[in-house]
Amino acid sequence: MDYTYSIALLFVDFNMTLYLPQKPSLEEFIQTFTPLAIIEQLEDEMQERVNSITSALLGFSSHGTPVENLAHFLKADRDFLGVILALTNLSQEKFLRILSAERFGRQDFGNEWGIHQVHRKLAQQENFAERIATMLLEGSDNPILAEHVAHFYLAQLNLQDDWEILLRSPQIVERVVRRKLEGEYNDKKGEAVENIIKEKLDDIEAKYGVTHEKGQVQLVSKEVDHVIPSRNEPYVMIMTSYMETTSSMQTTRANEQSSMYQSIISDNIRYGTKRVLVNFVDGAGWLARRSDLRKLHAGCDDVINLKTLDRLEAIICKYVPEKYFTIKPRPQVEG
Repeated sequence: MDYTYSIALLFVDFNMTLYLPQKPSLEEFIQTFTPLAIIEQLEDEMQERVNSITSALLGFSSHGTPVENLAHFLKADRDFLGVILALTNLSQEKFLRILSAERFGRQDFGNEWGIHQVHRKLAQQENFAERIATMLLEGSDNPILAEHVAHFYLAQLNLQDDWEILLRSPQIVERVVRRKLEGEYNDKKGEAVENIIKEKLDDIEAKYGVTHEKGQVQLVSKEVDHVIPSRNEPYVMIMTSYMETTSSMQTTRANEQSSMYQSIISDNIRYGTKRVLVNFVDGAGWLARRSDLRKLHAGCDDVINLKTLDRLEAIICKYVPEKYFTIKPRPQVEG
């Protein structure tokens, strides 16, 4: 009986058929979008970050002049500069521009400092922390800034005199911390989506033996997020983009990937191969830019998102040659 059951399993296994529905229309694809995805592991990680920073803020105390207090605060934790910028509603990027203008006022014409350089200087140079504290507290009253920075920006730079009192309220602190972490959250969310796709590809590799890589692919002259089975033999190329906010870079990305698609089509015609480009697109940012979304939808062989990731197995089984299936035979794909 066991032997008969094993034969039956083998029969089902070797005659398994996958079904791949045709590429959805743009309207159908939009209906499967996840505008603001909930990824529990990421949400838990960010809540831990919020709790940690909030606890550190509520535990901070200092005594001295306003400049000394703020300088001490900025040196106490690398997250605290972001908290102060959140209190002023000033973006990190704009703060770095203002700092560059202040350096020009000091006849320092070197390259702009990145945020990591600023963090190092705050931690290691006492005078630098006081310099930043003075900028933040004086704002438009700072003679160097008043001469080199537009007043529109300086109005934002003025830090409220009661900033320490504000940071004694747990409710205010948590709101400020979340505002400070928005950029980090967006970056980590993109990484989390990439990991979800990678895990799906890992499962397919474990099942069939079909490998995947990430890196520069000569055929399209670009780094591809996921290449199956390899960069040297790119039969399925997946470009991924999850965005919850909008950016002019979306148009650039859509145009670049349309160009990639044309290169793949030309290669298929020239060599009689069938390599395909799959665009992973999701998030409210793409829904807000329908013209760019339309380009991404049109400029690929297939299109997927978080809710339609299950299409990947059938796509890989349809387009990757049988010789790369080293664990389990390639199933028939219909549709």
